[in-house]
Amino acid sequence: MKIQRNGQRFAVYFAGLVLVSMGIVLCKKCNLGISPISSIPFVLEEILPFSFGTLTMFFHLTNIALQLILVRKLWDLRILLQIPVAFLFGIVIDLLQKQISFQNEFWINQWIALVLSVLFTALGMVLMIGMNLVQNPPDGLVKVISQKTKKELGQVKIVYDIISVFISIFIGLVFLGKVKGIGIATIISAVFVGRTVTFLKKIIKFER
Repeated sequence: MKIQRNGQRFAVYFAGLVLVSMGIVLCKKCNLGISPISSIPFVLEEILPFSFGTLTMFFHLTNIALQLILVRKLWDLRILLQIPVAFLFGIVIDLLQKQISFQNEFWINQWIALVLSVLFTALGMVLMIGMNLVQNPPDGLVKVISQKTKKELGQVKIVYDIISVFISIFIGLVFLGKVKGIGIATIISAVFVGRTVTFLKKIIKFER
């Protein structure tokens, strides 16, 4: 029974990972901007010869490295277990990019994709958090910073998103001569994903 239960938890966790990845891909394809957490891989895709999924994986691995630096440990199992999650995100994002296509020239399609992006991302996050297995690397970094600075988690998340956006703007201006990927979708994702997660957590309950 325990093996079966653990198998179900991993299945739900993976489903959550796929939903988050789908949300990221829809946000990218809606052509209204990109979410703050994906802004750095998005602009780097225009500069480096790597796919968006691969760059997302590298970005997540960087978040893992920063966590290990902050906790001052080379071996922290809770953090190291995020490595396969980073690879999975990269693989799934690239697979979904090839499968998902729509005409984003029409504003109605753009906004439908953006709304679905927020819903899928939030639902995926709720499923991953609810299984209490391994954290998404960027969320793991936010949590470590929150613990080290003794600041509220939500405040740290806001600062993290702002810094990510500013880094992507800087990279775009330096290497492309323009701001890339920052738009209305960036603001909507920053404002509504967290609120949708809070709302869904009140509806979706998990057995412990």
